[in-house]
Amino acid sequence: MTTVLFVVKASITPEQEVAFNDWYNTEHCPQLLRYRGAVSARRYKAILGEERYQYMTLYEFESEETFRHFLASDHFAELKGEYDLNFGTTSDRVISAYVQHWP
Repeated sequence: MTTVLFVVKASITPEQEVAFNDWYNTEHCPQLLRYRGAVSARRYKAILGEERYQYMTLYEFESEETFRHFLASDHFAELKGEYDLNFGTTSDRVISAYVQHWP
């Protein structure tokens, strides 16, 4: 069984940055991790390069099957809805996913 990394990159307006990080760390990530098969969550802030997104979150899922079920779930729909409600007008984000290729 190979793991999947779900990558969310986001930018946020300076006036919302503190609230965004607090909400992301204390509410959003813990809510996502309640999904069975979500293994871990880690957040990063860009320090090098011309990346348009200041933040990147990596969520690990136990398998591609689990991840695909998550994408189709009400749980994912709720998480997206809460993000949009809280920061939809002050944030830009993009998602991608990677299946473990080696080892």
